[in-house]
Amino acid sequence: MAEQSRIEPLPSSVLTFAYEFVSRMRKRDDVRVKPSVRQTQSIPQLVSAKFFRKGKLSLDDLVNAAVFTTFPIDQEIAREVAEDILLGKKDEIDIEKKTEKEKPGVSKSTHLESVIDQIRREQELAKTIQKDKVREGYEYLMDIRKHEDRSLYDMALEYLNDGDIVLRGISSDDMLSDEIRSEISKRIGNLSPEDIQNASVLDYLEEILLSQRANERLSAQALSEDQGFDQDFTELLRHDRATGAKTLRFLTTMQAFDSHKLEALDIELQQSLENLTEVADYSKEVGKTPEDIEKFVEDAPLKYRYDVAMGLAESIKKQSGEDIRERLTEAYRDQFDTGARENVDLPQLAEKEIDSQSWKELLEKQIDRIIDDSDCRASPEHHLLKAAAQSSDLKKEIESAENKREWMKSIQKLADSSVERAQTKTELRNIVKTLRRHNIEPTHDMIRKTGEKLGMSEAEILELLNPSFEVIKKLINEGLQDFDRLYGLMSSAGLTSQQLRELADLAYSKGNQSALGAVAHVDLKAALGMSGGRGYGSGAGDGSSSEREEMVVSGLHGGPAANIVKIWYTYRDEIPSELKQKLKNIAKRLLIDLGQRFSRATMGSSMLGGIQQSTTVRPFRIGDDIDLIELEETIDSLLSQGRTNFEVLNTEDFLISETYQGHRAYFWALDKSGSMNSPDKLGMLAISVMAGLYGVQKDDFGVVLFDNVTHVVKQIQDRSVSVDKVAAELLDVRASGGTGGLNSMKMALDNFTHTRAKEKIFIFNTDMYLSDQSECEKVAAKLHQQGVKTLILVPEVGSNMSAGDSLARAAHGVIIAFGSIDELPEKLLRLTNY
Repeated sequence: MAEQSRIEPLPSSVLTFAYEFVSRMRKRDDVRVKPSVRQTQSIPQLVSAKFFRKGKLSLDDLVNAAVFTTFPIDQEIAREVAEDILLGKKDEIDIEKKTEKEKPGVSKSTHLESVIDQIRREQELAKTIQKDKVREGYEYLMDIRKHEDRSLYDMALEYLNDGDIVLRGISSDDMLSDEIRSEISKRIGNLSPEDIQNASVLDYLEEILLSQRANERLSAQALSEDQGFDQDFTELLRHDRATGAKTLRFLTTMQAFDSHKLEALDIELQQSLENLTEVADYSKEVGKTPEDIEKFVEDAPLKYRYDVAMGLAESIKKQSGEDIRERLTEAYRDQFDTGARENVDLPQLAEKEIDSQSWKELLEKQIDRIIDDSDCRASPEHHLLKAAAQSSDLKKEIESAENKREWMKSIQKLADSSVERAQTKTELRNIVKTLRRHNIEPTHDMIRKTGEKLGMSEAEILELLNPSFEVIKKLINEGLQDFDRLYGLMSSAGLTSQQLRELADLAYSKGNQSALGAVAHVDLKAALGMSGGRGYGSGAGDGSSSEREEMVVSGLHGGPAANIVKIWYTYRDEIPSELKQKLKNIAKRLLIDLGQRFSRATMGSSMLGGIQQSTTVRPFRIGDDIDLIELEETIDSLLSQGRTNFEVLNTEDFLISETYQGHRAYFWALDKSGSMNSPDKLGMLAISVMAGLYGVQKDDFGVVLFDNVTHVVKQIQDRSVSVDKVAAELLDVRASGGTGGLNSMKMALDNFTHTRAKEKIFIFNTDMYLSDQSECEKVAAKLHQQGVKTLILVPEVGSNMSAGDSLARAAHGVIIAFGSIDELPEKLLRLTNY
């Protein structure tokens, strides 16, 4: 293999090679035994042994591993495919395109490939034959074609072509029979019924009787009239009914016995079946279902998960044409209370829906079970709330319009049950708010009934039923200073700018800082009393505009940090310079605080990198972070010691989570092109960086911004850049220009060579409208080869998701889509353990 290889013979390349090899082999029609996923494991294992023995690898080692792990009859194809991968030869599609471009109208690549295969075959055969035998082979071929009895010739064409007969110098019937026997011998282990019949004609069953495959061995016994067949078949059915079904198919195809004998064997096989899996295997081979299939349907609910049983039913329908899914669902419904409930859940019902009354009734039983089970929990309302949210997410999987309506009724039932079990007024408000965030609307009757039970006033109930301008105005007049409550009402009421301005004026006149802050989180200009442009309107009440500014700025702190960052990007060009600087300082301070909070959530430190929490607890020691204290574990421990008085506690009485230490390096490439010009997308850039910045060693991170050029904020090797500077530069980002990510990815590749971190993570923030997509995918593959994990952050709306998926595949990475910047830190935390 003197040619330049496309894949280097390195241990890190073996997995890529194995995956590519198996994928190509599975796509080829001429491969007789399709490779399984196990071969992708066998190749690296074989190559690893070679590497540890020799200390290095060669291209031949990779080729041999691919060939030796392939079934013998396909090893020639395996060698061809492996060499094609390693030497970077054109695949069939490329050849076809090139041929069409250079010579329009010329035959396709399939013809070219067949010619090449023929040449290769002839070259191999030329080594094994004598040239003076070719004429004899040709003369024999001409003669055998003229025979009245062409049975031997027709049989030979199943294994050889005319060229093989000539080039191998076959000159007699005996020689041709020997060649056919040789070809059949190569196929042992993957023989067809026709192969075994041909072997019988040629009196060549002895070798097949030694086959490792029981179906081949028993078929040969049947054709040779072996007296031990019945006993061996019965023994096979005791431990492998699937192979027994395959054997029956072979015997039927070959007509090895008369119809009465075959029917008796079929009955014996059916009687040996034990479960629905074996019924599916039987249907696959025999093409029908057993006579007593109802028995297996009735047994399934206590043996299988619902989705597994339905998957088997789908296989049975495909192979036999008989649809047992409705009967199976009826069995799960009827046996639900006697054990089948343990094998059913909502995701399974959504995945395996069928348009039938039994499915709807099974869904109803599952919903009732969830509601009943919730009453045994410490917080039934939150359990039901979670189930309602899960059901809402699953409804997109329901295809039938009738089933979707039934599913929506179930969601409604869960939502109302959650509302009904609220214990306090605040809890009721939070439940309704959360349900609405998932686009679930509890019934007004249930909200009113529960509100009255909890002693809510009519105004409070109306607030939940219909958050409107008048309700919010009344609450502000009454002096309500609950930021979360007011902000939730304002953000869901669909208020106009004029209505928000009126509420802000009222809040200012009442000195209600929380209400004014809630308005600011919805519309900053309305909160400031700005009439348009950069000027202020006539604010309500006494006091100057600067006093109102101070109240608004103070009120902003009551809301989420992520929202304040979005407010900065939304209004930075529409407010006076002095206020702009104040807002920027707040946003920068909150960004830094956000990073510190998420760092504490995973117990990281600037010198140790990301440290992940474990399930192990130990007594608190002086110097430990108090955020690590596990209150539930501490209380359980004290109670188990019989202690009831907690007025005096020692340090060691508190239990904290043990941690795992790890050293990481991050590199962020942030897209600031014109297509990223929205507060949500710009907020994504800032938050994704700051949420992880404090979880890594302070000199083990890099940040670049890119559009059509790349702007460096900090490189990994640059240790003089502070976190404050990074935050300030992120807040100054302005979206403009084209989208070229190649240079930033190359810079990441280079930067990771300057860190000794054990784990390297590349975070690519973009909407994926890249002008250099193909080049980026090549660099992404190199990042993977160097052990770098790639995360691609994209907004759910306004992104090129297909391009993102393609880049993620090239990098063997993960794509994270988010609906709003509020959910971004949590998603990153789950995925990276910042």
